[in-house]
Amino acid sequence: MKYIFSFKEISEDVSALCGGKGASLARLTKLGMPVPEGFVITASAFDGELLPEALRELETLISTLSDKHTYAVRSSALCEDGENASFAGAYETVTDVKRQDIVSAVKRVAASADSLRVKKYAESSGTESGGIAVVIQRFVRPEFAGVVFTSDPINGSAAAMRGNYVRGEGEALVSGEKNAEEFAFNAMKFSYTGKGEFERYAKGLFKCCERIRNGYGRPMDIEWAVSGGKVYILQARPITSLKRMDRDSFKVNGSLAGEYLLSKTNVGEIFMRPVSPVTFSVLELICDAMGMPCFIDNVCGQPYANLSVICSLMVALGAKEESAFKMIEEIAGELPEGVRVPVFPFDRKNFRRKMRKLFLSRDKKKTSRKDKREFKERMIEIADELINEVRCLPDNNSLIDFWETKGTEFLSNALGAIMRGVNIFPLFTTKKRLSDICGEKLANELCSGGAGTLDSMKPLLLLEDVIRGDMSREEYIRLCGHRHVNEMELSAPYPYEDKAFPDNIIEEHLRSGTDVHKMRADSEKRYNEAVGKFKEQFPRKAKWLEKTLHSFKEANRSREEVRSKGVKLFCIMREFLLRAGEITGIGENVFMLYFTEVMELLKGDKRALAHIPERRENYERYLSYPPFPNLIYGRFEPEKWLADENRRQDFYSEKMDTDSLSADIKGFPGASGVVTGRVRVILSSDCAEELLPGEILAAPATNIGWTVVFPRAAAIITDIGAPLSHAAIVAREFGIPAVVGCGNATTVLKTGDMVTVDGARGMVTVINE
Repeated sequence: MKYIFSFKEISEDVSALCGGKGASLARLTKLGMPVPEGFVITASAFDGELLPEALRELETLISTLSDKHTYAVRSSALCEDGENASFAGAYETVTDVKRQDIVSAVKRVAASADSLRVKKYAESSGTESGGIAVVIQRFVRPEFAGVVFTSDPINGSAAAMRGNYVRGEGEALVSGEKNAEEFAFNAMKFSYTGKGEFERYAKGLFKCCERIRNGYGRPMDIEWAVSGGKVYILQARPITSLKRMDRDSFKVNGSLAGEYLLSKTNVGEIFMRPVSPVTFSVLELICDAMGMPCFIDNVCGQPYANLSVICSLMVALGAKEESAFKMIEEIAGELPEGVRVPVFPFDRKNFRRKMRKLFLSRDKKKTSRKDKREFKERMIEIADELINEVRCLPDNNSLIDFWETKGTEFLSNALGAIMRGVNIFPLFTTKKRLSDICGEKLANELCSGGAGTLDSMKPLLLLEDVIRGDMSREEYIRLCGHRHVNEMELSAPYPYEDKAFPDNIIEEHLRSGTDVHKMRADSEKRYNEAVGKFKEQFPRKAKWLEKTLHSFKEANRSREEVRSKGVKLFCIMREFLLRAGEITGIGENVFMLYFTEVMELLKGDKRALAHIPERRENYERYLSYPPFPNLIYGRFEPEKWLADENRRQDFYSEKMDTDSLSADIKGFPGASGVVTGRVRVILSSDCAEELLPGEILAAPATNIGWTVVFPRAAAIITDIGAPLSHAAIVAREFGIPAVVGCGNATTVLKTGDMVTVDGARGMVTVINE
């Protein structure tokens, strides 16, 4: 058995026995960092003391070392320098050790695992120290030594890196023996603030810190030294105060990982309940595949769009911050007064690398336009073929082979089709361009009713075709059986899995007495009248109008089509997971694993099964929580928010006064029209059938699962949303006035309230009776 490994030799399997420091030094070495060469004596070499066979291996290693150098011998306990605790200064470190004294230094460091310091640290942090490994590393005699935090450990801002240093060894900094000098780097565009004596080394250190932050993908605490005029990296560990999640337990809160602005707009419509561990992991894989880690962030299971990720990407690609902020408001709506989107140094090289990978085929050759177009056109058909195949797979190996070939190929092609498939700019610019010419009222009419039959409208429109006998039930299931309120939650069954579908929803629709084809025809008539009015007033702009409206229509159609076809990816993954649960015997517990753990389980690794009970407990707790605020700025602690009787649903910030909740209800213009009527507040799609014809629907958010009740609504009001949200798009095409993204509508309004909804102005006025 081998007990000692060089940093370059340490594999993922071995790293678990190398402790936090040893594993990190190996990772830093593989990232190409200037790490003094060294070795790790793994934890398996110690059983209270150094095992005899491990001692012989160590003596053999020592015989190969040079007397020209001295060495540093450091602890690397299994729980040291990890995400949960650093154990900084708790274990023994021996520096400037001569070759012949290495054995005694190793024994001294290993013995420190039983020290009072370690025991007290473990007690105070609630962490067990675990076993101990020991690092032997060439000692560099520093002129300067210190630490750098790539993000502010208190508020999480990554716009600047802050650090301090001492002259000589860094142990004096850790122990407090010497007063430290402070310095800072502007992380967005390098600049140095600090004493002149260190300035010549500043940029070299900054570049190392930048690569480490990007390589680890999280805020880091980095130890470094300057020796002989060269910068060395001695250690890097996660900043424990900026921890996003505990993977074992599925405790996740992205707001604690940095200074971010999180929004439920669009994302909150897709995911209307907390996501399961496996769905969370798939979203992480998708974000990583796009080169946008944490773009879809998470707070206790509830997904959020991390607006800081989007804004930082735009800045990294050359946009000015103000332009990026304006684009964010186009996507997510107007931000509260005084709120700016925090930006951070985005890894654009990784983003471009991932984009190239998505846009290339698996054999690295450019995919032809014809192949791309064919995949997009046949996406549903291909998905159905794969679903039928996966249902018949007989064993673990066939499942593994399926996913590693056909599954990952479909995932890559689907993401590529989604990224390529939509030109969203007409969705943002058309209304304003029209308003500048013909005024806001006519522009609203021109942007409503002319998009044709969008995919999000098909479950309702095609249902009437089935009722009339113009479409078979089988064809309806093929086209719409994957669309429902929780269509991207992998633990939620799809309608096509229910043998009663679509007869169950046909009965509901017949009882409602609505005629959606008539509503659609009336909306198209108003649209055509608006087109005629524009051409009559501005005859020279007739061709321009046709071209502009065609681009707008195509952008709407493509966006909805890509979304519908993209859901098929989740259908395939759910079928794969169901089959994996069946074959491995864990059933629906498969949804409490992460996707990579499911693959490992199929290969025989059952270690993750031990985490299922705690993850299920946390997930069920998440399901019991009410929806969190639509917009979160900075750190958010759910339990603290829940305990506040005056908590706000629309916006939360620990930095700003958000105590007062306005009684005014204002949102974004969703669909034009003015309607007065009584409100029905419905918080869940499970209760959507309570909506009576002619009532005004007020809901936290809506998605395609709510479409079946839209024709009953005289108007629609939502807490979450923006002009491009589901409620706005479908309401416009059916001619239903809508105000979206109000933030506080379901808090301020009560069922039975009389209100006037002005969709064009984005206003809801309560009428006092």
